[in-house]
Amino acid sequence: MLSRLARLLSHQDNVATIPQLVAAGVSAHGVKAHVDARRWTRYGDRCIVTHNSTPTRAQWRWIAVLDNRGPAALAGFSALEVRGFTFFGAEPGLIHVVVQRGARYHRFPGVKVHESRRFSPADIVVARGVPRLPAARSAVDAGAWQPHPRYACAVLAAVVQQRICSARDLDAALQTVGRVRHKQAMRLAVDDISGGAEALGEIDVAAMCRRFGLRPPRRQRFRRDQAGRRRYLDCEWELEDGRVVVLEVDGSHHVRVEHWEADLSRERGIVVSGRTVLRCTATEARHDQRALAADLVAVGVPSHRVVRR
Repeated sequence: MLSRLARLLSHQDNVATIPQLVAAGVSAHGVKAHVDARRWTRYGDRCIVTHNSTPTRAQWRWIAVLDNRGPAALAGFSALEVRGFTFFGAEPGLIHVVVQRGARYHRFPGVKVHESRRFSPADIVVARGVPRLPAARSAVDAGAWQPHPRYACAVLAAVVQQRICSARDLDAALQTVGRVRHKQAMRLAVDDISGGAEALGEIDVAAMCRRFGLRPPRRQRFRRDQAGRRRYLDCEWELEDGRVVVLEVDGSHHVRVEHWEADLSRERGIVVSGRTVLRCTATEARHDQRALAADLVAVGVPSHRVVRR
């Protein structure tokens, strides 16, 4: 059976505080002797890594949380990262930690500490691994810490698309979050995600429909192609005359040859099924909404007012 010390170090990736090591049976003198002999390495005010190599990212997460004497937890992208979340951009390289407002903490390179008035020990998830905030709270915080609302909405869309949490979880988190940056934009994004939008381009289409008074589409509708495979459509409108209009929003990856050929095959299957297919780029869905809305109206999508180009 593993000793208490071995269980502690196994659970915490060979990182522990000095009080934890003492409680596990290593005397304070013994800890100092290991550090002085450079077998172990001390970080911050009270953390020990039980080797003399450069800490791994997993070990830095433990150091960033454990070195604080008060409540602390991984937050934002870092809390999502341990749940398996992946996202574009450089910011996930930082380790994000939340502490209570006014707490004293050691500053580590690559660690961003956020002070919060709405953080208490009851908020911390400690079931497995490094203490962290719940996924929905972490996603909302990650969005609020972005400089632009569009990036905040992209975070929420991505966590739902990757099945880290649900749109309902995000909605509940937003109801208790208080006053944070981009809150209104995130609320609208969660409404769109609840309606089936799983990508930022689809959220932009929903915003375009609100702006120009178009009937909202049905999103992520699936159909079976001629081979019986399930295919998902970005946006779909069923018109009063029985026709079905489909709008496919292409991100930048669609210009790659392998995606382009697959898209052509996919589009043929949709056309064969009797649907009218329009395509646009994600850039058009964001920056050329007036022209896109006019094209949709021209093909028959109902609008409450005239859309001029």
